[in-house]
Amino acid sequence: MAETAFRCSRSALKNRGRSLRRYLGLRRKKGGSVHSGGIEHLLPGRISGWVVAKGVALLEVRLLVGPHLIARAEINQSRPDVCEALGWEGQPGFTIVLPALLPAGLPPLQGQGQPRLLALSADGSLQVELQLVQRPQQTQGLLEALLQSDLLGLDGHCDGILQGAIRGWAGRRGQSEPAGIWLQAPGQEPCAVQCNQWREGMQVMGLPPRSGFSVDPYELPPGWGGREVWFSFDRDGQFRLPQVEPVILPAGFTRSVAQMLPTQLDQTERRTLVKGSQESQLEAKPEDLRSHWQALESFRRYLDDLEQELDRRDRTPLPPPANKPKWWTRLLGPVG
Repeated sequence: MAETAFRCSRSALKNRGRSLRRYLGLRRKKGGSVHSGGIEHLLPGRISGWVVAKGVALLEVRLLVGPHLIARAEINQSRPDVCEALGWEGQPGFTIVLPALLPAGLPPLQGQGQPRLLALSADGSLQVELQLVQRPQQTQGLLEALLQSDLLGLDGHCDGILQGAIRGWAGRRGQSEPAGIWLQAPGQEPCAVQCNQWREGMQVMGLPPRSGFSVDPYELPPGWGGREVWFSFDRDGQFRLPQVEPVILPAGFTRSVAQMLPTQLDQTERRTLVKGSQESQLEAKPEDLRSHWQALESFRRYLDDLEQELDRRDRTPLPPPANKPKWWTRLLGPVG
């Protein structure tokens, strides 16, 4: 029995290692490649990833167009996941911050050669060209498109659904006008989103304080319900904002029923129509969600009753104060 448990634990660790290697883009390379790693995030404002080399310490990464240096960064960021997957000791991560404008005096990019991201050793004896981990064949095209677009310098992040809305931030260092991004979903026309909401911590990164965005899923067209969505800096969706987890919109109707009703209806009629719409959705929900929705509906009715009771109490006039005897009369008794 103990031997069986040991085999199971070894199998679990082996599978976990395989999953982590697939996530990091580790594949067996022909010809005994001297390095592992690549670009994980290619954004208008930064390029990040990791790289290690056998027997050689890599010092920095450089973004070049022909002989011209666009940006550089040291390879010195902690990546425990990489170290665990490779049995590596060190700090193999990097992040290159891209400028909002290309260096002054740089000739037009056309004819200067393809852009390259190189990792170099301290003495320059080893130079390895890095590709996108998940889409290596698209690396050159995306780098060229990015360096020639007006998106250069934009940075951002999607936090996911928080407090009922899809939230995040996007902006450019030193920019005064709010940035614009695009909400994407398969089979749907992209929706433009303005990043003009106040958000703490933006000034620490050199971004305008009003760089946040918030999208209410129930304000989107009905066809978006139940779909996975993401944000991109460009309308075509090539440069996506990073996010930790997939964002799935609530299924069912997405536009608020109350906002779609005529304003002439009184409050009772509006509540009746909204309730009918919610009940029709509830029938289509799985059994494990019905009890949750019913509990929320009961709590909503309780709050409505409590609000009506408080309204009645506020409208009820208070009784006039009683004519109490003066304090000396209560203390000394009636005079005369």
